[in-house]
Amino acid sequence: MDAKKKGLIIMYHQIHSLRKNEGFSIQRIADYLQINFRTARKLLTMSEEEFDNFMDKKFSKPCLLDPYKEFIIRYLKQFEDAPASVVHDRIKEHFPLFPTVDPKTVYNYVMHLRRQLNIPKVTASERQYSPVPDLAPGEQAQVDFGEKKLRTSNGEWVKVYFFIMLLCYSRQKFVLFRDSAFTSDSAAMAHELAFSYFKGIPQEIVYDQDSVFLHRENLGDYIMTETFNSYQSSRPFRVVFCRAADPQSKGKVENTVRYVKNNFLFHRTFVDVNHLNTEVLNWLERTGNAMVHNTTRRIPRELWTREQPYLMTWYPLFPQTREEGHRVLKTNTVKYRGNSYSVPFGTYRNDETRVHLKEDGSLLIISDQGGQTIARHQVPAGVGNNVINSNHRRDTSIKLDQLRSRVKDFFMHSSAILCFVDRIDQRYPRYVRDQLGTLLALAESYGAAASEKALDFCVRNELFSANDFKSLLESTNKVKKTPEKATFKPLGGTQTQLLANMEPDKSRISEYELIFNQNISSHEPVHTTN
Repeated sequence: MDAKKKGLIIMYHQIHSLRKNEGFSIQRIADYLQINFRTARKLLTMSEEEFDNFMDKKFSKPCLLDPYKEFIIRYLKQFEDAPASVVHDRIKEHFPLFPTVDPKTVYNYVMHLRRQLNIPKVTASERQYSPVPDLAPGEQAQVDFGEKKLRTSNGEWVKVYFFIMLLCYSRQKFVLFRDSAFTSDSAAMAHELAFSYFKGIPQEIVYDQDSVFLHRENLGDYIMTETFNSYQSSRPFRVVFCRAADPQSKGKVENTVRYVKNNFLFHRTFVDVNHLNTEVLNWLERTGNAMVHNTTRRIPRELWTREQPYLMTWYPLFPQTREEGHRVLKTNTVKYRGNSYSVPFGTYRNDETRVHLKEDGSLLIISDQGGQTIARHQVPAGVGNNVINSNHRRDTSIKLDQLRSRVKDFFMHSSAILCFVDRIDQRYPRYVRDQLGTLLALAESYGAAASEKALDFCVRNELFSANDFKSLLESTNKVKKTPEKATFKPLGGTQTQLLANMEPDKSRISEYELIFNQNISSHEPVHTTN
């Protein structure tokens, strides 16, 4: 039985006992039980039957959150430390038609379920704010970075890095995630995305003394990094750096970093960075910028509509950043929604290589920067899959028909090579390229005469394999290899290297034999001159 219901039943019988057995007045009963006298009078006038009906109506009243009860219970059992604010956001995330409900209502309902299910109550962490004067609309924004480790669906840990810009007047936020630490270049692009999101630029932005922005500081003289200094020069906002070890100077965004970690990232499963950035924009729309702020007691999005006209005009500086595409990894693969998809060998050129992805039903279409389709994959169920096209693992710079022609040209289109190639196509349909490539390389290495002889033998004995052709050539022919000249790396400078590379004059043995024979015939001593 619910503790509140049980307490009300006990109170009812105590009131009637004090009235009947002790003769207490209504006011004295109220004072004795420390309740309101109207409550005492109301319960005293009820018979037991009326009291039972009253209890049935009071505790059977439906609650607006009852349809979501099972979801909330599952979430609390899975994450016992979840604050009510996180539960509120997760309901809105999983149920788009969830009605607008006061956060206090959700809090009361969650705490009721905690008591009912005996799930330990978690004390909400207090968010501290520095007592700074209110700022005018459009006057200031604050920037900070954060990082957090998330689990993938496979249980692996992945560290993500995020950038936050906060408008101080409205508390409107922008968040951007990366799978690697921010640099001056990526931070500048993050600024552009934030200005696009805010539809304007604030007059000044406050920063930590972070190496992403600052090269060094000397008693208030700040030397910014070359990249960020160049970027800031192209924008009208003023740069303000906090004093070292003084986070209170930008306490608003410091609290926002904790808010993102403890709400949006709370037990969130990592799929990939692009998916995370899509999710955080949705979170900003439904919670981050749509819920009443604890300090202003206003909704940031509503205040932003008032602040936006005071922001300075923004025009795109990096128009390509919004359509930069998906990054190609060194393994010639692309991460998308928790799965890896192969792209043709050689697509990766450097860390800035990008491709564009588009879903067409159950197909994932991958195209290059020019819009040319380079791969198509069937989208698998679930996450953690490696979708690989075997043709992407080979160098396809030489087409198969061209390779066949080169092999036939080498053997002068003889009947033996035509038969051999035809049988290779039949026996090894998936390895034709490997078979013919090996055959051509061996033929060019051992020469036409030896190769034609080995080919005829293979055809007569029905040995249609590049491996048989190789074994036959190696057993019947020897390729002479020129010994490599030994190289030395002497200690010392250029002069020592020149001395090491000098070769002494060599005399032929025939010259010594001639001298030796002359000496025997004349019996005269041999004289040599330097």
